[in-house]
Amino acid sequence: MEILCIVGFFASLFFAISFYYRDLPRKPEPELGRIYPINSHGVPLYLTKQEDFEQTLASVIAVVLFAAAAILDRFFDAFGNRKREALRKNRQPWNHRWGP
Repeated sequence: MEILCIVGFFASLFFAISFYYRDLPRKPEPELGRIYPINSHGVPLYLTKQEDFEQTLASVIAVVLFAAAAILDRFFDAFGNRKREALRKNRQPWNHRWGP
């Protein structure tokens, strides 16, 4: 489940960021419906209502999936990381498994 959240996070993040790299007009074009601005390094780019909704939704989904992955990792330990850390901490310093 955690891997799906991480993959979904990156997919939605890249989709949201892709709007900044598209060939969008720098001036509003009301006849095409491009009146919704986004800021790309100080340069306004104009989107349609549908594109603006998709960009906003992708950003929100990315944040939600990132939070879900963090919560899953914290409370469910899907990959057993804490168990491995505990085993490492329990080993005595002289038990190095090599030499006499």
